[in-house]
Amino acid sequence: CALTKIRGELYKMEGHKVFITDCQVSDWVVGECSASCQGGTRQLRRTITVAPNGGTACPPLAATEQCNPQPCPVDCRLGMWSGWSSCSSKCGGGVRSRSRHVKVPTKHGGEPCDKTEETEACNVQSCNRNCLLSRWSQWGTCSKGCGTGHAMRKRTVKRPAMGTGRCLRPTHKGRRQFKRCNTTPCQQLLPKGRDYFHCNAKLDVVLVVDSSGSLGSFGWAQSKKLASVLVQSMTAEKAAGIKVALLEFSSRRKTKWITHLTDGTKEKDASGMNWFRSGTATDQALGMAQSELVYGRSDATPIVVVITDGRPSSARRTFRAARRLQKRAKLVWVPIGRRAPVRLINRMAARPTRDHIVRFYTFGQLTNARLINRLIGASCPEVA
Repeated sequence: CALTKIRGELYKMEGHKVFITDCQVSDWVVGECSASCQGGTRQLRRTITVAPNGGTACPPLAATEQCNPQPCPVDCRLGMWSGWSSCSSKCGGGVRSRSRHVKVPTKHGGEPCDKTEETEACNVQSCNRNCLLSRWSQWGTCSKGCGTGHAMRKRTVKRPAMGTGRCLRPTHKGRRQFKRCNTTPCQQLLPKGRDYFHCNAKLDVVLVVDSSGSLGSFGWAQSKKLASVLVQSMTAEKAAGIKVALLEFSSRRKTKWITHLTDGTKEKDASGMNWFRSGTATDQALGMAQSELVYGRSDATPIVVVITDGRPSSARRTFRAARRLQKRAKLVWVPIGRRAPVRLINRMAARPTRDHIVRFYTFGQLTNARLINRLIGASCPEVA
């Protein structure tokens, strides 16, 4: 104001009459920022509201300033869900969970993270559950080549019972069934001019021959004849698919392999056996037969034939050994004479027992062609 007054007085002294006006401008009009965050710029503009007349000039009408210097917001980013964990309980209701990790955390006011863990109920079924059985299997091969054998089919356990749930026994008719097969009498199939059958199936056969003292000299001689006939039937030219091992057993110290499955057993190997005339370690013999089958062929049916007349030295161990062997091979029992442990053999034999037991009531019957052919038929699923 003082400058303006002095300037006016000077003009009056010079004889001038002048109206002096300074420039006047409007307020700044602020433009939009070039960035919403992390620093940008914006333009400021204003206009002249009073033009200058001898007064002060107008200031700048445009300017630039910094704006929005704050950091940009970062939204949360999550990874993929993991697989569900195992259920905390097998039945009666449990919980399982899954999770996902945070790949990028929230910053500067970005979108927050959604949940990173989930749980859900599982195994809500009752803890008392019956077992679940498979469908019936296909019928197996016939147990005998003639004289009425049996084919078997079964159902296995797909899901075991739980709690107080129930499951049928493996031998129950709801899990194991038999049907008759090869019903033609063996004698009708025997070719003319021949006394004994030949076996045409692909088998790995272990003949286990009792050589205990209870046989007596006549009984031992007859047992060797039976073993010789069986070897002859199973190693004939038409029986090229059969391999035979021969095991002679008595006490634990007097048990001997005569031949193995890989030796090419001949009739003379059976006829040349020497009588041990000692105890009856049947359980040991069964265990050795099972070990021999390890060297059998994968595509051959394993058969073990036990020829015995006496009670084993340990019925309990023999029972257990028979159970183990039956899981690996068909086990055919040949009890001979009145001293043979028929009751024990009936307990140990697989079902139906008539397919797995061929009894000779006397030592004299060991050369009976009809009974021998029954034994061959029981040991071989295909005879000729």
